[in-house]
Amino acid sequence: MDDVDKVLDALKVHIKKEIVDNFFADRVYVEEDTEILDQEVQDYAKGMASLGQRFMALYQALGSKAACAGMMAVLKLDPWPFYLEYVNLSHREQQDLLKDTRRHGLTAFRRFRNLIFDLYERLQPESVALHEAYAKIQTHLKLLNEDINKFNLSYDFGLIAAQMEALDGGREESMSGGLLAPEREELSTRMRFKRQRLTDEQLPPAPVLPPLAEIKGQLTAVLDRIYTP
Repeated sequence: MDDVDKVLDALKVHIKKEIVDNFFADRVYVEEDTEILDQEVQDYAKGMASLGQRFMALYQALGSKAACAGMMAVLKLDPWPFYLEYVNLSHREQQDLLKDTRRHGLTAFRRFRNLIFDLYERLQPESVALHEAYAKIQTHLKLLNEDINKFNLSYDFGLIAAQMEALDGGREESMSGGLLAPEREELSTRMRFKRQRLTDEQLPPAPVLPPLAEIKGQLTAVLDRIYTP
């Protein structure tokens, strides 16, 4: 083997190594980004659970279905978020929703009104934060699927095998170990990433609530109308 052959062999090894290194580097990137998305979805689910508790506490404080309907009309929310979960709680569980909630005001109506306002002011920023998180996750999902499509197109096993064989002068066993065409296709399919998909059940949209200042007048009127000492 002369010096030119040695250089060519070294170059082939280098090219093969670069193909393999790029493949694994990009694969690890997609896998890690998928794990990050999964964690974001888990965090979002925890946030929605917390939001649900706050909505249910609000329903309990309102005290009746008619009162809940009045408030949801002001908020323009239909269906009512987490209401089915609330009505499925036991009486004791419903009462416990407010067990650590402080009430204040000189009259019974003011204590009732202030309780609703206080609960809403805790609920509203959480709804906004979750709505923003929802949008970020949807954007992340779109970008991840773009990366998955790019990876699947760039690293088709059949094409990689063909590249390796071409470098070795067409010897099939250099890459595939003598795999038949159907076996190659099966391996190629298994090496591809599946596009990620999130259903509304996995990622339910969060309701967006306006600041209390925007609805305080309407809400006060509703509370005054529905209040029963």
